[in-house]
Order: sequence, then structure tokens, then C-alpha cells
Amino acid sequence: MNSTPPLEYSEGQDINKPPLFNGQHYSWWKLRMEIFFQAEDYELWNRVIDGPEYPIKKDVENNDVQKEKSEYEEADFKILG
Repeated sequence: MNSTPPLEYSEGQDINKPPLFNGQHYSWWKLRMEIFFQAEDYELWNRVIDGPEYPIKKDVENNDVQKEKSEYEEADFKILG
């Protein structure tokens, strides 16, 4: 019989894990998440704040519309990151 306790996700000093939100002190956790994202990849943090960019094209009335996934080209995948 295995007496090893199950692995649990808990917060520690590991810089590879995001801060764990336990339902309390949201403002403190939010700041720590911001720092975690910025330290990992600042462009990632910009995407969290600004949202993703989607490839666009012009329709028949010359309006910008989002491309369908089947229309993506190599440059469009670079925009998506």
C-alpha cells in the first residue's frame, strides 16, 4: 500500500509556477500575477492587457474584417504569436 500523499498544487519559491490565488487578498495576488507575467515574457503581459491581435483583410466594401482561419498565411501566424 502506498502511503505517499497525493501531489497538491501549492505556492512556494518556484519561479516557474504562477502565484496561487486562495480566494483572499485579490489586489496582492493580482500584482504578483502581473510581475510573474512580465518576468516570464513582457509581450505576453501586453497580450493579457490588450488582448490578442487577429489577422484582418478588406471586404468588398473596403472595411476591415477578421480573416477566417482557413485564409491565414505565414505572416498571419506570426501576428498570432
